[in-house]
Amino acid sequence: MQALKLVDMGFLYTETVTSPKHVAGLQIYTIPEDYEGNFTRDLYDSLMSQDQIQKPFNLKVKKQLTGQCYWQEDKDVELSYHVRFAMLPQPGTEDQLLSFIEHQHESLLDRNRPLWEMILVDGLKNNQFAIYIKVHHAMADGARANQVLMQSLNIDPKAPLKAFWTLEEPVRAKRDDNLLANVSSTSKALSKQVKSIPSLTRLTTKLLFQAANVYKADIPTPFTAPKTPFSVSPKRARRAALAALPLDRVKRLGKITDATINDVVVSVCDMAIHNYLATKGVSLNKPLVAQMPISLRSKDDSTSNNRVAISMVELAYKGEHPLERLMTIKDACLKFKNEAKLLTDEALTNYTLASQGLAAATELLKIDSFLPPMGNVLISNVPGPRTPLYMMGAEMKKCFPISVLPPGMSLNITLYSYANNINVGLIACRSALPDLSHLAEYIEAAFRTLESAVTQSAIETVSEQLHMLNNPDEYSAMRYENLAVIEQLLNEPDVEAIEDETPAATAPTNTDLVTDIVEPKMAQQNTTSPSVETTTNSELIA
Repeated sequence: MQALKLVDMGFLYTETVTSPKHVAGLQIYTIPEDYEGNFTRDLYDSLMSQDQIQKPFNLKVKKQLTGQCYWQEDKDVELSYHVRFAMLPQPGTEDQLLSFIEHQHESLLDRNRPLWEMILVDGLKNNQFAIYIKVHHAMADGARANQVLMQSLNIDPKAPLKAFWTLEEPVRAKRDDNLLANVSSTSKALSKQVKSIPSLTRLTTKLLFQAANVYKADIPTPFTAPKTPFSVSPKRARRAALAALPLDRVKRLGKITDATINDVVVSVCDMAIHNYLATKGVSLNKPLVAQMPISLRSKDDSTSNNRVAISMVELAYKGEHPLERLMTIKDACLKFKNEAKLLTDEALTNYTLASQGLAAATELLKIDSFLPPMGNVLISNVPGPRTPLYMMGAEMKKCFPISVLPPGMSLNITLYSYANNINVGLIACRSALPDLSHLAEYIEAAFRTLESAVTQSAIETVSEQLHMLNNPDEYSAMRYENLAVIEQLLNEPDVEAIEDETPAATAPTNTDLVTDIVEPKMAQQNTTSPSVETTTNSELIA
C-alpha cells in the first residue's frame, strides 16, 4: 500500500457533505456526420468493454487507526458503477446540461470505491453529446487530472478508442523498504522541512507586521479580504455556469500591454465581479482578494497527485479604468511571483496547509461568518492543448473545468485553454450566487470592454507617434523651449549654495551641460531618420 502525502490527506479530512473535494471536467463533442447507427450508445458499449482497470483508477482509500491514509488496490472494481449513461430531455439545451451537472457535482464520491466517476450524457442539441468526469482532489490536482484525461484522446480522428482507466500509470521510482532506506528518506524529508523554516518565518513576520499596519508585504495577509455575498461557507447545492474567451485576442492584449495571459484573464474576472456586485447594490472600499494556485510540479513529474500551493493576490479597486486595472493586477501578480520565488517548495506547501487548514477550521466551527474572509474568489488557469482532439472520431469542441470550492468561499473560477478558446468554468454555492450565469455573461462583456480600452489606447499612442514623425519641426521647437526653461533654472543663483573648491577650469558650467544635451539632439535631427516600423489601426483592431 502507498501512503498518501499530507497535502492529499488534507482534501479527505476537510471534506464535508456541504463541501465536496472533487474536481471535474465537462467535455462537449460533436458526433461525426457520416456515422451510421447510434453513436453515443456504441461509444458507451466500447468504453464498457475496456475493463482492464489500471492504477490509480483501481485504488481506494484505506484509513488506519493512526489516522494515516493509504491507497489500497480494489481487486473487484464495478465498472458499471463508475461509468454511466444519461439522457437529457428534449430539446437538450446547455441550461439543461448544466442543471444535470450541478446535481452531479454536489454529491460526494463513495470512499468505499475508487474515487472517480464518468457520465456520458446524450441528447444535446446540434448533434452533440457531453462527458462529465469527476476525480477526488486527493487523487489529482488540476494539472495531473488534465495529464491523465487528455491521454485518452487523439489528434487523429481514426485512432482507436482508449479509455483513460486502461492507461498504465507512469512507473514511480521504486522505494526500498529496508531500514536504512527508510531512515535516509525520512532524513531527506526532515532536511527539506528544516531548510524551509527561515523563508517561512520571514513570510510570517512580514504578514504579521502588515496586519499591524507597520509594513507592506507583496501579498495580502489572510483574513483581511472585504465581505461579499459569496465570502461565506457554501451549502450543499451548487450552481454552474460557462463562458469562453478567444485565446488569440487575449494573447494580443497581453502582447500590447506587456502582460501575461494570466494577468489579462484575472483582470477580466475582477472587472466582471465588480460589475456583478454593482447590480446587487454592493460597493467595496477595498480590492477583492483572489486565491491563486501555484503549480510546484516539474515538467517531468507525471506521478505526484497534488503538487500545488495556494497564495493570495490583492486585485484592483472598484471604478478603476480597465487599462489601469490591468496594470494594477499585473503589478500585484508580479509581486506575488517574486514573493513565491523567495520560498522553497516545502515552505509554500506548509503555508498553504496552515492557511487553508485555518480557513477549514473556521468553516467547521461555524465562526467564519464573524471573521473577515480569507479571500473572495479562487481563480485558477490551467493550460490545455491547442490542437483539436477526438474520441472515436467525435471531435471535442469544448472542455470546461468544474472545480472545488475552497474553505470559507462560495465562488471558484477556473480557466482552461483548448484549441482557440479559453473556456471558463464557474462553480458556486447555489444560495450565495443563484444567478451565476449573469456573472459568466459579465466575464465575456468585461473582456470586450478591456479589449476596447487597450485597443483605443494603442491607437492613440500610434497616432501620436505618427504625428510626431510627420511634424518634426513642431516638436523640435517644443524641445528647444523646454531646454531653454531648464537652462534658465540652472543659471539662477542659489543663495544657500556652498562655494565649490574644484578649480573653475575643470568644472563644467550649466551652459556646457545644456549644450551637451542640445548638440547631440541636433546632430541626430540633421541625419536621415531611420525607418520606423509601425502597426496600423486595422491590425490592432483585428
